[in-house]
Amino acid sequence: MAEQEVIKHSKKLLKIWKTKENSFFEKVKEFFTEIIVIVFAVSITIWLHNWNAHRHEQMQVKTFLQGLKNDIRVDIEETKDILKSYKMYDTLYSYLSSLNRAKTPNKDSLKLMLPLINSNHFLRPHKSRFTGFLSAGKIMSIENDSLAFEILNYYEEVIPTLQTSESAWLSVHSKLNAYLSDNVSDYGNDMAKWEALTTPKAKYLTKILIPWPQLLERYQAIIDSGEAIIKKIDTYIE
Repeated sequence: MAEQEVIKHSKKLLKIWKTKENSFFEKVKEFFTEIIVIVFAVSITIWLHNWNAHRHEQMQVKTFLQGLKNDIRVDIEETKDILKSYKMYDTLYSYLSSLNRAKTPNKDSLKLMLPLINSNHFLRPHKSRFTGFLSAGKIMSIENDSLAFEILNYYEEVIPTLQTSESAWLSVHSKLNAYLSDNVSDYGNDMAKWEALTTPKAKYLTKILIPWPQLLERYQAIIDSGEAIIKKIDTYIE
């Protein structure tokens, strides 16, 4: 509508100078009146365009944040499960590191613990939605700076920091399994594994695999940071 008004009054401007019915001063007066109308119409057009663009942008932000909240919620639940696993690893590797070649272990306890050596857990963060939104240059469309910062911090600081600790733990875990594979000829024999696990190298590896506080703290940081973001998202999209 505003565009049509601009065209209409632009045509009228041309007619003002062509008409012979009005005096020069009347033409000037009409001319400036039409200019004012055109400026107003253009301003309205720009305002409507910007308002519509902003509205569309915020609809995209809302859709993104609703999806992101679900992604982070899944990360949190997976992290809680992983922390439960690490409690088991604490028991497992504390037990294995305490094995003594001079003292025959309880066979039932050994049989229960040994299969757990093959297991490991790590977080697979759901970050494709965030990566896509960030790559499109839309992350700063979130009009709450604190929320935008916390989201960036979660994906670019909290998660990578955890993955550094995870990689260290998984590397040692891989070394232990490789060591056992190389040094136990009868892998189905629990006592043969026990003997291998009581060597200095194996005891060193099993001791390192007892989950260290920093690793557990970094998993907890995923939960704490994620829950804080979800609360802010809920407030933002209300």
